[in-house]
Amino acid sequence: RQTAAAEEEKAAAADKKTADELLADSEKALQMQKRSTRLELTRNALEEVAVKAAELMAGPDNQEARRRMTEKLVRRAEEGLNITRGERAAFLESGRLPVEICSAEPLSEAQLKRMCKAILKALRATGVEASDEQLKLNTDTDESLIGGVYLRIGDTVYDSTLKGMLNRAKESVSVLEHDDEELIDALKEELAAVDRGTAVYQKGTVISVSDGICRITGVSDAMAGELIEFNRDLRGMVMDLEKDNVGVVLLGDYSGLQEGDVVKSVNSMLMTNRRRAEDMIASFATGAGSLLGDYSGLQEGDEVRRSGRIIEVPVGEELIGRVVDALGNPIDGGGDIHTVETRPIESQAPGVIKRRPVSVPMQTGIKAIDALVPIGRGQRELIIGDRQTGKTAIAIDTIINQKGKNMICIYVAIGQKESTVAGCVQKLREHDAMDYTIIVSASASESAPMLYIAPYAGAAMGEYFMHQGKDVLIVYDDLSKQAVAYREISLLLHRPPGREAYPGDVFYLHSRLLERAARLSEEAGGGSMTALPIIETQAGDISAYIPTNVISITDGQIFLETDLFNSGVRPAVNVGLSVSRVGGSAQLGAMKQVAGRLRMDLAQYRELAAFAQFGSDLDKATRATLHRGDRMTELLKQGQYSPMEAADQVISIFAVSEGYADGIELTDIARYEQGLIPYVNSRYRDLSDIINSGKKLDKDQIAKLKKLIEAYTKSFQV
Repeated sequence: RQTAAAEEEKAAAADKKTADELLADSEKALQMQKRSTRLELTRNALEEVAVKAAELMAGPDNQEARRRMTEKLVRRAEEGLNITRGERAAFLESGRLPVEICSAEPLSEAQLKRMCKAILKALRATGVEASDEQLKLNTDTDESLIGGVYLRIGDTVYDSTLKGMLNRAKESVSVLEHDDEELIDALKEELAAVDRGTAVYQKGTVISVSDGICRITGVSDAMAGELIEFNRDLRGMVMDLEKDNVGVVLLGDYSGLQEGDVVKSVNSMLMTNRRRAEDMIASFATGAGSLLGDYSGLQEGDEVRRSGRIIEVPVGEELIGRVVDALGNPIDGGGDIHTVETRPIESQAPGVIKRRPVSVPMQTGIKAIDALVPIGRGQRELIIGDRQTGKTAIAIDTIINQKGKNMICIYVAIGQKESTVAGCVQKLREHDAMDYTIIVSASASESAPMLYIAPYAGAAMGEYFMHQGKDVLIVYDDLSKQAVAYREISLLLHRPPGREAYPGDVFYLHSRLLERAARLSEEAGGGSMTALPIIETQAGDISAYIPTNVISITDGQIFLETDLFNSGVRPAVNVGLSVSRVGGSAQLGAMKQVAGRLRMDLAQYRELAAFAQFGSDLDKATRATLHRGDRMTELLKQGQYSPMEAADQVISIFAVSEGYADGIELTDIARYEQGLIPYVNSRYRDLSDIINSGKKLDKDQIAKLKKLIEAYTKSFQV
């Protein structure tokens, strides 16, 4: 009865915890929706301010004010003119330079001449002489500009209009956390902080959109990898530079949403709390529906802008414990992430001079790996195998094992189901691993460009910590799906396919990512970034195109075999095909002592086990090898989410490899190990510190260890 009562109490506590978590999730979603609605209300208020300002300036009493503003902004436009290389090249080819001047009121002849003179002066600064006749001048007036001058030279826009300033205020406005009666004062503060300078940017026009690829004319100085800004917070990345157009991959939904989609999504998020969902939707449906309801999607003829920045992601301590998308936007319902710094998603890998040898172990907590294929901090170790052979399990266990080891972990999920990623996040939370982990998720439902940039975004986040002298572990799960996404993008961009219908530079795709993992010298910061890329093979074929590419880039591979997995050997590490090119230099001294012959013994055992299937007449030495090999194989089996400390691994491997477990039944090996470790640790308290120090065990320490194992084995057999 007491047991039943305890179980009921435990179940009630679990139910209460679940209810509290659901309520917390509902509260988070409600707060996010409130912020979104208030942001839209603030933008609408600024729109009203712009309308009222236009009406006020258009009045007859403000004619002199309009004239002074126009003259002031004409002078400001004259000062900052600059002819770009693209515009200079276009002028040399055609002999004409298109110039568009637009203002709220017609400019005087003197003002137009001053503007043309300033343009010719800027062109002369590039080494090109031109005359007034070579300027293809087009002037216009637009009362909606309110005041000031809009100047376009080629693709470059110089916007010094009052309307442009108000638009910049609307785009950069923060969510005003004020009551309604304080909204006016808050708006005044926002308007007072508006940039009153001339906005300079290059713009272009969409000429085609399909399959996540956009072609743009204009933006003559666009750079490869540059961020392109579309309407409604849509972004794109330049990937194709041609003479008369630019190929851009779209990062996000470009197809448009129907009215009410936002409300439906909020409703689905809050299904766990129906009453609160209904109250929230009743209060905020109008504002939320207007956020995206009038957006019909990206179309031909839409205007785009250059950002002038290579695509970048937010970095910093604030990301730890969060789940973000490939652009660094939070997707876990935990609210905004307020970071200060950003880093380009692609950067040059550290040179040889900035690196130092890999010599500090990075413990995975998995016996079969730490003993046979040791990984060091700063190493790149490939995890490779067929589908459903435990590749992700090894990565998650490794992250869990970093608790308390001063290691920041980044898990990049590429092309996985959202439910799978959610399961991984839940497991990490259960083991308190999210306290030092960042999850970057580009799920299977997202576009190919998001899957393509996700690993680079994760690497950028890791480099931030590495250059601060910290140790980072990053898992790319998996790069096969990134290669497929890159192939899709490349073929849509009409790039020529290479071997096995993949683009010829897919090797460069992965090499420029994995080379960024390093252990830096003290002069360069002293940090490290350890990479565990995952590759999925087809029918165990590691000689295929992508596996051989990544094998040649990395410092070793852990090959997981399907047959071993299906036979119950988990983790299913194939000893013969797995290797660490860093080897014992990244292994604890005591582990190197006890596991030195382990690889050869296991390889010999596997060969003899295959041979023994064809005959029963075996000599005594062969039977002894098979007998001990069976027990070592059983020992190396390890449950998921249960990584082991290095000292515990040394104890168990030493006991079996030295033959102390030869008299133990095979089915009792796991129970033998579970009792042996606490027995030794309780009677030899210094052993753990000695092993973790990296030193080898001396004769006295080995003798003491043997004595304890022998005593436990005798008591276990009794």
